[in-house]
This record gives sequence, structure tokens and C-alpha cells, in this order.
Amino acid sequence: MEYVKRLIDKASKVCGGDQALADRLGIARPNISLMRAGKRAISPATAAELADIAGEDARQAAIDAVIESAKGTRRELTLREILGKGLAAGVAAMLAISYSSDSRSATELIASNAKQTSLPIHRI
Repeated sequence: MEYVKRLIDKASKVCGGDQALADRLGIARPNISLMRAGKRAISPATAAELADIAGEDARQAAIDAVIESAKGTRRELTLREILGKGLAAGVAAMLAISYSSDSRSATELIASNAKQTSLPIHRI
């Protein structure tokens, strides 16, 4: 719950306030307060979008939201195990890439390729 509150606060700050964040998410302003207070569940998609806005790992936020949605059920432990394996594999791959001989970051490569093709990059 504290993670969600921090994520919302950070995304709100990036956007310039709760109303701007709500507009960006396409939701009503009161929903931001409800999510922050834990009175409205956050879907994995919303968690990922908030994390992206806040400059944090969107995949981790979506995984956390899936696990949070199963909290207190028999599926919670199973989801933690399954999603934890996927996360560990992703982290291992990221570390392997970051320690490869190519010191250019993925962001630099994407930007470089975008300049070469003159095509806009769209967020999916």
C-alpha cells in the first residue's frame, strides 16, 4: 500500500498535480485520492502507467498490482512464486545486457535508430 501511495505521489508531482495526473490517466480526479487511500484498487495496467509517468519500472509495478489483487487468497503465494521467477529472469537478462561489451544504453540505441529511420516512436 505504501508503494502505491509513493508511486501516485511521484507521478502526481511529475504531472504537476493530481488533476493533471487524472487527466493524463483519463480518470476523474477523486479516483486519484481513492487510489492513494487504498479505497480503490489499482489495476496492473494503471500501476504500469503510473510507474511509467513516475520514471519507475512499469513491469515491476504491474507485477506488484497482480500480487496485491490476490492478497489474502490462496493464489497469492502461487502468484508470488510464478511472477518472481519471471522477474528474476528479467533482472538477470538486464544485468547481462548492461555488462556486455556494448556500453550504449538501450535508450541511446532506440534514439539512434529513430533518428536514422525518421519514424516517431510510439509508446505501447
